Amino acid sequence: MQDNGILRINDVTKSFSGVKVLKNIDLILLKGETRALVGENGAGKSTLNKIISGVYSYDSGRIEYKGEVLPKGNPIKMKELGIFMIPQDLGLMQNLTVMQNILLGREYRKIGVIDLKTSRNICKKIMDDIGIKLDLDAIVRDLSIDQRQFVAIARVLYANADLIIMDEPTATLSKGEVSNLFRIINNLKQQDITIVYVSHKIDEIFEIADTVTILKDGNLVETSPIGDISKNEVINKMVGRTLSNVFPQRKVEVPDEVIMSLKGVSVKNKIENIDLDIMKGEILGIGGLVGMGQTSLLNTIFGILRIDSGSIFYQGKKFQNLSPSYSINHGVYYVSSDRESEMLFSGRSVKENISIATLQDYNRIIGLNKEKEMQTVDSKIDEFNISIANRDQEVQFLSGGNQQKVVLARWLINKPKLFLLDEPTHGIDVGTKEDIYNDLRSLADEGIAVVVVLSDMIELLGLCDRIAVMYEGRITRIFKNKDLSEEEIMAAASGQQNA
Repeated sequence: MQDNGILRINDVTKSFSGVKVLKNIDLILLKGETRALVGENGAGKSTLNKIISGVYSYDSGRIEYKGEVLPKGNPIKMKELGIFMIPQDLGLMQNLTVMQNILLGREYRKIGVIDLKTSRNICKKIMDDIGIKLDLDAIVRDLSIDQRQFVAIARVLYANADLIIMDEPTATLSKGEVSNLFRIINNLKQQDITIVYVSHKIDEIFEIADTVTILKDGNLVETSPIGDISKNEVINKMVGRTLSNVFPQRKVEVPDEVIMSLKGVSVKNKIENIDLDIMKGEILGIGGLVGMGQTSLLNTIFGILRIDSGSIFYQGKKFQNLSPSYSINHGVYYVSSDRESEMLFSGRSVKENISIATLQDYNRIIGLNKEKEMQTVDSKIDEFNISIANRDQEVQFLSGGNQQKVVLARWLINKPKLFLLDEPTHGIDVGTKEDIYNDLRSLADEGIAVVVVLSDMIELLGLCDRIAVMYEGRITRIFKNKDLSEEEIMAAASGQQNA
């Protein structure tokens, strides 16, 4: 092993139900480097990381860590050796303090009793070493998202981590919060801690990583120093397409037929005095910094939040007694950003997840028309190019991109008149994103109004016909997306109404 190598993976393979998901992987991670791991959903990134962290065993091959052969499928042993994975949900105890979360399961004791003073000093030193400033007595649920990230990092450092796997760590962070996280990662590098950084955000990878490893269909395509490869080359090796060809053509002129109007709509502590016309056949983007009311706006339109003042008019008539069921019955559908908790029945099959919203369509006196249900499900699987073993496969075992396609397939069996989507490309690879962009554009071309919350500036500019920018619960500007710049959107997202 190289002198500065910390982990060597040699000829590792892994199969599930006879299907190879990792094929003869060879990889070396160096001490103190930040290694980006990229690939489409289903490329094998999660499987590889779970093998490294001991969650999964592997079929064949060999893994060495600091010169010693690692056991298979032993997460406790991996943690003892200093290998940790920080999941997207961070795995924190929300009702405990920062210090309790850092120490959890490894409390410093003297004669069997927790030594609070020494524990506090240890936690403080860990945070000081990498530049984290947090109140050790703060309750985790009261922290911002990036602060919770820091707690998760401090916890693994307390456990003597040498190799940290970060799975989509910036998925819900604002630009400022991402900068804070990158500062912490750079501090970790100074302490010779190795980072495996998993992200679908190509710009971030080129900002933070030293090297990038590209996976495709379970194969290792290439490992390259970040300075020796371009963004387009990374994308092309991941999906076979370049960045410039990702977005479908936007409309030259925005349609002028209004399908829904919001007049002075307010929800206490959520959104304030919203005036907005939504046009039939357009893709309307809702932009702004994270947490500025974008999700609340969609929830209000759909009927999850109750309006305190103002009115919503739909197809020329006032929307009465708003509720999700009322909205669905009137052709207004909603896809939440929380795919796993709110959109999917994880323990159920792909078939059940697709057909659940339209079961009444298959009812007969003698029971469900199973043949009609199967035909509908199979047609949607083909239409959305959902990659599955079979329709009875549990949806929890699909990649994030295929899970999102299942959600879209469900709601598009019967076409809506107005389709609301909150971060539909969150945690999804570039190739699947392109499929979703094309699906949304096809809906708009059919005359369906699409309203989509997007935090990614490139997506806003590349996909949307108009962009409404929010700041502190208000819409500051509505732009026609023609020769529009990132600077104009950022100015409006910062509250500059006349930018």
